[in-house]
Amino acid sequence: MSANSSLLVVLESAEKARDEAVAELEGGKRAYDAARQQAQSLFDWRSEYQKRWQSQFRQVGGMEIMRCYQDFMQRLAEAISDQDKKVELARLYMERCRASLIERERKVAAVAQLMDRRLVELQAKQNRQDQKATDEIASRAGRSGLGLGAGGSPLASGSIG
Repeated sequence: MSANSSLLVVLESAEKARDEAVAELEGGKRAYDAARQQAQSLFDWRSEYQKRWQSQFRQVGGMEIMRCYQDFMQRLAEAISDQDKKVELARLYMERCRASLIERERKVAAVAQLMDRRLVELQAKQNRQDQKATDEIASRAGRSGLGLGAGGSPLASGSIG
């Protein structure tokens, strides 16, 4: 297997890993957005519930209702706290995915740069070989007497007969 085909395999592998990281990051963003939206919904719902019950307390203010309200608000606060933790975990996961994607992008770029360098080296080597072949042909032509005489005449400097 040539060096270029080996590098091509490495590049394809790096691009596949990068594409997987892109997909993982997109999934992480969706999970983060969903968790944030859920947290916001719980927060909004708690605010609405508090407003509704404040007006209810003005009308009827029994101790049993107050206890139910406090218990429910406690459970709702715990749910919001749990959801905030989920949001933070989703954010951290998304950041890890982003860092992984950046690293994989760097690897793809490094392999592509190496391939470009190898191509330039190969082209320079080919140019040197072509020049060497041209020089050798010119040298042989000069030694075999195919050179032109003085004034561009094909005759050598011998006498005409």
